[in-house]
Order: sequence, then C-alpha cells, then structure tokens
Amino acid sequence: MNKMVDFTKETDILVRNFHYDMNEKPETKSEVNIALRQVEKRDEQNQPVETKGGSYFEIAVPFEVSPEPGEFTVSGLITQVVFLKDYFGDGQDLDKADYKLLSRPLVEYIETLTYQITQVALDQPVNLNFEANF
Repeated sequence: MNKMVDFTKETDILVRNFHYDMNEKPETKSEVNIALRQVEKRDEQNQPVETKGGSYFEIAVPFEVSPEPGEFTVSGLITQVVFLKDYFGDGQDLDKADYKLLSRPLVEYIETLTYQITQVALDQPVNLNFEANF
C-alpha cells in the first residue's frame, strides 16, 4: 500500500476560462479530466529557485459538462500550483488516489461555479457531483 502524497497549495485556484452556453438542442456530456505538469518556482526576477524537499506541479482540470436534461453546457480550464513534499518524480507514478486528492478542490470549484451561474441564468441552481477522469 502506497503512502498518500503530502502537498501544500502554492497558489489559489485560477479560473483560466469558464463558459456557460445554452444548448440549442438537448445534449448530455461529462468530460472532466486532469493534467499534471512539473513547474519551476521562480523569484521576483523570474529566475529559477532551487527546490528542496519536493517538487512543484501545476494541476489543470479541463472540463466540458452538459448535465441532464442537457439544457446547457459549462466548459473551461481551472488550474492550481501545488508543492508535493518529499516527491521528486514526474507525476506519472502517482496513484489514482493521489490524483483524486490533488484535483478534488478544483473539481469542487467547477461544481460551485456551475451552481452559482445556473442560479442566475436559470433561476434554479444545478448541483453537479462528478469526479475527474485520470
């Protein structure tokens, strides 16, 4: 049994883009993915900073979701940079449980944004409850 990855959030969650569109005809879709890429920490002069004790990664969650009954679609990209303590790999060897742990705050952010936008746009909030694909 592998030990779960220990991490700290280095940046707030960043909404790179978020789209809400009414569908002309009903369609359902649920594509929520996760991408992980190693990044360098940089100082104020944009110079690389030597990292000790772990590695920095950007978690990206691209998504396109049209929940039942398919009236609308939300899509976009949400990211966050985290520091994985005592981890020096490239991210490919992390367990599915680690990916879920790292991506869950971003997925919850998508759920919250969708709830809020549908409250305004449809006068009735829509609750999404999904997991990222790994």
